Amino acid sequence: MAKKIFGSAAAIGMLCMACSSPKPVAVKKDPGLYIQPHSVAVTMKDGWFTAKTLALGEYTTSSRTNGVAANTPPKQWRSVSDAFYFSVKTAAEQFPVQVLSTPRITFSNRPLPTSLSALAGDTPLWYITLGAVSSAPLKSWELILKRNLSFVELNENKQVGILRSATDELRVTAHNRYGTRNSYEKTCYEFQLRGMPVAAVIPGETPQAWVHEKADAALRQTLAGAMLALVFNEKLGAR
Repeated sequence: MAKKIFGSAAAIGMLCMACSSPKPVAVKKDPGLYIQPHSVAVTMKDGWFTAKTLALGEYTTSSRTNGVAANTPPKQWRSVSDAFYFSVKTAAEQFPVQVLSTPRITFSNRPLPTSLSALAGDTPLWYITLGAVSSAPLKSWELILKRNLSFVELNENKQVGILRSATDELRVTAHNRYGTRNSYEKTCYEFQLRGMPVAAVIPGETPQAWVHEKADAALRQTLAGAMLALVFNEKLGAR
């Protein structure tokens, strides 16, 4: 009889422990970048008496100025083409953006990812600088991209560039998932932070952009400047 009582008590105790054990917390799966909550509106203003300006969400641009801005390193480069610059503004910040094309040999004394360093010296690249802002006064960024993409790169979302500062680095790929395979239709540039896509832009006829909620405020500003530069470039016909 005692065995039965103790056996029943033990069974009840184990059952209570099982009931009171904490249940594993379900990990919410990241839905990815290309969803509606991450979509950011891209618009262009082109009035009768005003020059073209762009907006990407809360970020707006000035009109563009042709050439290379004074007192910048590219001013000393030998080979530069299709250069222009503008400012990106928010309610609290403003920073300069320079866009130009230059051959790969310009960066012969600087480290580049394999996708760029293996290119011939005369291969044209896009070079975009994004100036420091008051919230990070010492941190400026550069975006280096292949100017001429291949269908293989687009079909397979290959790396075509790099966005970096002195302390951070994002991989830039390009794909045509929203267009037709083996075409440049709706070319999309994707920005990846430690392998995770955090932003993307289609700078074509009808621009589209996405920014992941996991990108912090400072990175969002940089990404916005880079994407606006690509849209401006496309709108001005400098491919």
